[in-house]
Amino acid sequence: MKALVVVDYQNDYVKGPLGSKYAKLIEGNICARIEEFLKDRGTLFLVIDYLPPNHPGFIPDGKKKPVKCCIAGTAGADVYGKVGDYLSSGYMIRKDALGSEELLKRLKSYDDIEICGLETNTGIIASAVFARTANPSATVSIRQNCIASGDSELGEEALNVMASMGIRIL
Repeated sequence: MKALVVVDYQNDYVKGPLGSKYAKLIEGNICARIEEFLKDRGTLFLVIDYLPPNHPGFIPDGKKKPVKCCIAGTAGADVYGKVGDYLSSGYMIRKDALGSEELLKRLKSYDDIEICGLETNTGIIASAVFARTANPSATVSIRQNCIASGDSELGEEALNVMASMGIRIL
């Protein structure tokens, strides 16, 4: 069974406080990949940050003040752009941390898992570790034209780390 996991492709990560110029550029690639996956009868998971108002926020580079984003019930937490058109075609998983226990449980029965979305050095790498943990014998893949990071250097380092864990970088 095949799964496509779209991670954190949300307003606050694309055009909000954690947005980057690269995040918008992958929207068409993600939509095309979703279309292919659905035609092949794969399962789509849309994994989003959905944080309570009292969440301490994210610290983008370890030096700046925490950034409030993806607060439950706000537009910032919504799936961005045309990717949001696929909400009814898959399963929504809301999380309040880098990884998701629900995703871990759901991916146990999948032997081919592909991950795309944002941010390569945080949400993508965390989801890849969860996918590898959920089913150690599964093929886990990251498609480079469907991921982005606000910090290109950290994004490249994350790809190297994932490759060292046996995750296919396409």
